[in-house]
Amino acid sequence: MFVFTLVTTSLIMVQAKKCLNDSPQITPEYHLIRKCQRSQLSVAAKANYTTLSSCKQFGLDKRALSLNFSPRNTNGRRWKTLEYTCEVLQCAETDSGLSLTKDVRYDYYSIYGNPMPTVNSTCVPTTGMFYLVAQRMNYTEAEKLCQNKSSVLAEISTEQRTDTLAQLLADEGEDSAYVSLKRSNSSNFITSNGDSLGCTSYRAWAPGHPKRGEKFDCVVITKHRTWRTVPCDESLAALCELKPSEPNRKRNLFRNVNN
Repeated sequence: MFVFTLVTTSLIMVQAKKCLNDSPQITPEYHLIRKCQRSQLSVAAKANYTTLSSCKQFGLDKRALSLNFSPRNTNGRRWKTLEYTCEVLQCAETDSGLSLTKDVRYDYYSIYGNPMPTVNSTCVPTTGMFYLVAQRMNYTEAEKLCQNKSSVLAEISTEQRTDTLAQLLADEGEDSAYVSLKRSNSSNFITSNGDSLGCTSYRAWAPGHPKRGEKFDCVVITKHRTWRTVPCDESLAALCELKPSEPNRKRNLFRNVNN
């Protein structure tokens, strides 16, 4: 009985170690992208805050990808014509800056800076900016292509992400695409940030999946809101997720907006 208990405890400790946040995901930071500019993208929520840090925290709570914040004017006072000082936005501006307007009352902040999302990216509101690459490639090629776009293969380990990304596929007429889940040598599925799938409770496996055997080590998401295991050398589309980043101040961040 003592041996069994010891072994069981050991297994629990090993599993816990895999799920420890040794390399925690970095909380997105809102970076100043444009002063005296206000984005007209869809607003997730509005509030009145006197400090930028409070507005940023509000954005994180609402899973906003960007925000407009109104600092005090040159006299150190609040703008009298302003109803809300903090607007947190569902999406983020692309490098075209088409939704930005000149407004001296606001500054625009985004979690994406270098590179900016391009016009070819797709916003999944309050989730992230994604690139669906229809070009057919194997899993290794998909990983490298995403890296070249300063991205990673998309994370799908929650119901909200699976549902919204599946809808993205359906809207684009794609049946399935490679995502970050991949079977490791220990037979566990690992996400792009190194976490074991065993650390989460959500699953969306299609009937008959995950399939067993070395030939089915990679995972795709389908437009039917399910996951499937496939051979890693299968030629499929890829779903890349842009990584949050600090802006590069040495160049103009927007192609169509003057400094």
